[in-house]
Amino acid sequence: MLSLFEAMFLFAVSFGINVIPFFGPSNVFIASLAAINVDVNNFYSVLLIGVLVSLGATVARIVHYKVIPLISNRFSEKKRAAFEANAAKINKRAFLLLCFTAATPLPEEPVIISLASMKYNIAKFSIAFFLGKLALTTISAFAGNTIGNTATTWLSNMFPAWLSPEILLTIMSTFTAIIITIILLKFDLNKLIKRFKKQNKVQ
Repeated sequence: MLSLFEAMFLFAVSFGINVIPFFGPSNVFIASLAAINVDVNNFYSVLLIGVLVSLGATVARIVHYKVIPLISNRFSEKKRAAFEANAAKINKRAFLLLCFTAATPLPEEPVIISLASMKYNIAKFSIAFFLGKLALTTISAFAGNTIGNTATTWLSNMFPAWLSPEILLTIMSTFTAIIITIILLKFDLNKLIKRFKKQNKVQ
């Protein structure tokens, strides 16, 4: 199992990075890198890594949720109107939408700002975000653990000695972050909201 210091350090790193707005994709990297050298048979340690990273991310987003109302008056009237309109649209599907965005590389900030503006229940907010992020970080942790253990011999034969699993994972994460950034720049929250509304009408 992880030591108390390792657990606290991992939580602190996750919180510190996630408290920076629009830096969410790092959760995949944190969880996978933290689990890369854990014994492949140590299931609970890998699972704990996923829990700690998701918990740190959740606490950071709760801080965002609490701070947003304090700085919302600095937003332009047009932006405030847009956030309020989004909040009205996602009210009935807020829990599922937040859980979904937390479990994917999609930008979380537009959803969080909209929910904060409508004063969405903070308990539901925390649970939805944690569950979504837990799914993402747990998968990432086990993926990193697999690379660090099962694939170590294969990587040693296929790549130069200096290219350790950690370095390879860093390279892969960098490329993934670039791809995710491109996706985020093209992402339109309103389109996702419209899809949820269409599903709601069908039901």
